[in-house]
Amino acid sequence: MDQQQKRILAIVLIIVIGVGTGVTVFLVVGTGGYETPGVSGVDDDRMIKIGLLGGLTEIQGEGNYRGAWLAAHEINSGGGVQVNGETYYIGLAKQDTDESNPQLDVSKGVAAAEKILEVDGAEYIVGGFRTESLKAYLEVVMDAKKLFIGTGASTDSFCQNVLDNYDRYKYWFRIMPINSTVLGGEVFTFLGYMDAVLEGMTGKTINKAAIIREDLDWTLPMDAALNALLEPALGIELMTDIAYPITATATDFTTYWNQIDDTGAQIVIPIVSAQGGIHMMKQYSAIQPGCVVIGIDVQSQLDSYWDDTAGGCEFETIMQPLVRTNKTGISIEYWDAFQDKWGDAPLYTASGAYDAVNLIAWAIEESQSFDQDTLVAKIEGVNAQNPLTDFSAMANKLAFTSSHDLLEGWPYGVTLFGQWQDGEKICVPTSGFIYPDSIATGTYQLPDWEGWEING
Repeated sequence: MDQQQKRILAIVLIIVIGVGTGVTVFLVVGTGGYETPGVSGVDDDRMIKIGLLGGLTEIQGEGNYRGAWLAAHEINSGGGVQVNGETYYIGLAKQDTDESNPQLDVSKGVAAAEKILEVDGAEYIVGGFRTESLKAYLEVVMDAKKLFIGTGASTDSFCQNVLDNYDRYKYWFRIMPINSTVLGGEVFTFLGYMDAVLEGMTGKTINKAAIIREDLDWTLPMDAALNALLEPALGIELMTDIAYPITATATDFTTYWNQIDDTGAQIVIPIVSAQGGIHMMKQYSAIQPGCVVIGIDVQSQLDSYWDDTAGGCEFETIMQPLVRTNKTGISIEYWDAFQDKWGDAPLYTASGAYDAVNLIAWAIEESQSFDQDTLVAKIEGVNAQNPLTDFSAMANKLAFTSSHDLLEGWPYGVTLFGQWQDGEKICVPTSGFIYPDSIATGTYQLPDWEGWEING
């Protein structure tokens, strides 16, 4: 029996279900195999097999797939990848880690990683989102010594692993997002800028803030940084720090907003990655507390968030890796192609996967090799002294640190700040503190609700 026959047998699962009538039903379940967007009829030995890992039924994993698909389509339809005089094409397989499920079972992520490597035969991995799940299935990929480019988890420890145990974790790179600590730093910088802007707009002293965040590991570094620095550095007192379960309901958020408003907080900093943001902003709009919202709300990156919140997200300002502006030489072209294909704005995991697939293809073609260690060395050479320019949809100059993390700071990896205004996302200026104002597409607005004013 050849290897391909063994693989086919391995993916055939016979599930025996006993039903009340005594009839036994046999179900045959397969993986669906690889797709090669933009081309068809690709032989197995001419396929660059990229495995996508994520929660496929939620926006983070869906975004990872959509961004990877778009990159693969562009590469394949553009002539593929040339190695040693032969043409190869990008093939994509995906497995569901179920990591966006509030009732997290990390064994599902481990099983998905094992399946994509052992059954699908993926050579390179793209994805990852929820820290608690990724910590478990990352080990499976590192055991296999396969290149893994992270597109969704910001927790610092993933790249610290590279420094602590290089031989084991050298196959890991993070291309999206910037890590939790520097995300916190950019939030902090923007808050300092906005403190002066808000004082000019309201005529009040802005010196009180609150944090509302998911009770998850990824929020901890940023939360700690804000707790430590807001008052001594910016003179902003932290009035309350609410860590909510990701199962929180609309009723819960009504309570949270009333608690926050009672403290007199003027700026509320969300650190939110999942669906709780919808409840948060619906209730914010309903209660109209005397504060503005500035921070992280991942689902708010989607155009559909306006409808999801029935317009309740108006005036929310969030970290957003990209809006339709000239952040890089290819950003607008990428944005338009993504919207034309998928009908929505790209989530950060989509943009990360788009860049990741392009990076894998670039490394293979540049090194003329498929060898894992050779590709690691090639990508390690993409650093501050030797960045890739006009290559990334997200970073004006793409570069990695010695820990295989995305290099942060303009013109390298930075986030933008987008505010919802009348159903559209506007990139607001930062006076050059984070990115040039030439990228901005509008100016910041305060809520215009009748009788509303900021606390203080």
